[in-house]
Amino acid sequence: MDNRCRKRCRWCVTLGAQAWLIVSTTAPAMAADPQRGEPMFQRYCTGCHGADGRGGGKNFMPHVGALTRKGYTDRLEDSYLMAIVAEGGEAFGKSAYMPSFKTTLSSQDIADVIAYVRTFPLY
Repeated sequence: MDNRCRKRCRWCVTLGAQAWLIVSTTAPAMAADPQRGEPMFQRYCTGCHGADGRGGGKNFMPHVGALTRKGYTDRLEDSYLMAIVAEGGEAFGKSAYMPSFKTTLSSQDIADVIAYVRTFPLY
């Protein structure tokens, strides 16, 4: 085998190993689960948004908009809500009091929290 062929073979093996590693470590995204989202919502969100999503959490003095407002939250795409939770409110022209959770929650965790929020009755 000549040198050029060996290099090409080594490159193919390396590329194949990298592709296998990416495929094997990237698990398919699980469907959002409100039951998994509920404890995370209770831990990270109720202080401001309240246990029922209506706002008025015990730890936050400025008014926080209700997550249960009919005709508003229900019309927002999950991807938009995920971005707000991940990046924080200020990144989207909303309250700077809404922190970024991208280093606290995984994207699956955020999807689960949003699925839980979607179970709240709208008013």
